[in-house]
Amino acid sequence: MYPIKSLPPVEVPEARITRSGGLEWDRVYVIKDVDGRIINGKRERRVHLIRARYSLRERKIYVSACCNSEEAYRLDEPSDLEHWLSRFLGYKVRLEYVEEGMPDDLKRRGPTIVAHATLVEVASWYEGHGWDIMQARLRFRANLEVAGVPAFWEDTLYYGGDRGARIYIGDAAFEGRGISARCVVPSRDPFTAAVTPGFQKDFARRRKPMLKGKYPESDAGYRLVLNTITLEESAGKTLRLFDPVRVEHAV
Repeated sequence: MYPIKSLPPVEVPEARITRSGGLEWDRVYVIKDVDGRIINGKRERRVHLIRARYSLRERKIYVSACCNSEEAYRLDEPSDLEHWLSRFLGYKVRLEYVEEGMPDDLKRRGPTIVAHATLVEVASWYEGHGWDIMQARLRFRANLEVAGVPAFWEDTLYYGGDRGARIYIGDAAFEGRGISARCVVPSRDPFTAAVTPGFQKDFARRRKPMLKGKYPESDAGYRLVLNTITLEESAGKTLRLFDPVRVEHAV
């Protein structure tokens, strides 16, 4: 999950589902400028240069950038972290807490899902540009990665419109609600911000035939990772590493 939107993730063995349908701690902090605009990878390439690790139990973040030494800050007392971010970015920012989280798709707040095999396959397309599985993970920033299923398995869980398969993970249930439209971020190296030349056009060319029938012909096909909604009865339940995954397709 991504405690601070647009900054690096933290891997956790379990995560509780919130009332809004997202995962606890996921994108609950947002960096904003003095005019209230969100600072993310779309607008600010320098966020890719920030390294972060977390101790969620202690509500701490450890940050560094550009070979500087790591510094620790409290997430629940963000003023010092705000100063650090402001110094690094070169303009004043603030850290805003959003209890329900701030996913990219505010209408489909369930966790985003991708097959491990999908990330392996996509990474293989760009091996010549230095991609590996970690590069693919950090570029597409999904919440849940499913093993033991084929590449692009998640595409089969969305049918088009508001129709999708029901996905059971442990005791929780979700429904597929679209394949996420991507921004400029996947084209950039998550560590250096260097751009993979021609990435967006090439990626869309490969993906568009796979999404036929799910989106209108005018859609470019620059999409990857399943968006979901969380079924109401799943709020408060906990997802755990190695939970079994079961799919129920609509007839």
